[in-house]
Amino acid sequence: MSVAPTPATAAADAVTDARALTQKLSRSLGIPTATALIDQARPRPVSSALAGLFARGGLPPGEVVSISGRAVLSLALACCAETTRDGGWCAGIGLGAPAAAAMRDLGVDLSRFVCLDTPAQDWMRVTSILLESFDVLVVDPGFSASAGDRARIAAKLRDSRATLILLNGGRAVKDRGSAFPGSSERLTVLEESWEGTDRGTGRLRRRTLRLRSAHTGEHTLVLPDPHGAITTPQPRTTPQPRTSPSSDAPTSSSVPAGTLRLVSNAPDPSSASDPSNTADPSNTSERSAGAS
Repeated sequence: MSVAPTPATAAADAVTDARALTQKLSRSLGIPTATALIDQARPRPVSSALAGLFARGGLPPGEVVSISGRAVLSLALACCAETTRDGGWCAGIGLGAPAAAAMRDLGVDLSRFVCLDTPAQDWMRVTSILLESFDVLVVDPGFSASAGDRARIAAKLRDSRATLILLNGGRAVKDRGSAFPGSSERLTVLEESWEGTDRGTGRLRRRTLRLRSAHTGEHTLVLPDPHGAITTPQPRTTPQPRTSPSSDAPTSSSVPAGTLRLVSNAPDPSSASDPSNTADPSNTSERSAGAS
């Protein structure tokens, strides 16, 4: 018959187990702080064209990603496309009515994306509720949240391991996503340019974006490409100039026998000391390459 442990014994065992676990983590993983432990969490997948934007190659779980500048909605939807295709759920708050066809072209599984049209003053409350059920939230904030609200959202993010993407499209204000605790990734669209029209006619076919990441520097993306997807620009090859035959003595492979060509007059070595006898470099004469 086993004897029930006393409270003192149970407390001592708990302390011993905690110390053993701490020592094991320190030896095997070398984790000095809780922040480093969170940094080793596996990121949410993104397409290969977007992986280079993020420090860990994908969306960080439990943290905030802020996107500012132009074309922020398209970029955010492209970032959460792989999550929907991988079986996750995404939601949009305050995005209006994004085009379903464009979302599908970007790779979003529409059956796993929920778009909510909520009043601007309710975005904090709705976000706090949805963080418990969705993997990625794309939010266009209706107003700047207070410090207490930001702290509560950050705490819920850490607990749920969800990713919050905050948009700040084209507003001439400081990026509000950077003010959130736990905001680790900040993307800024610096420039956009469209291609496809010629002298006012034709159709817009592709848009090139130049972005800057707070961690990985500047990048260039094509969003969308002619098929509506997101890609990286292909390097353009420039035609190599044709090399003309040298004006020196002809060779049998470059100048056939009997061909006339223009060659420069070679200066007479004996006249190099005579300053009055100078050769005009523009003077040319015809010579037969195959004369006997």
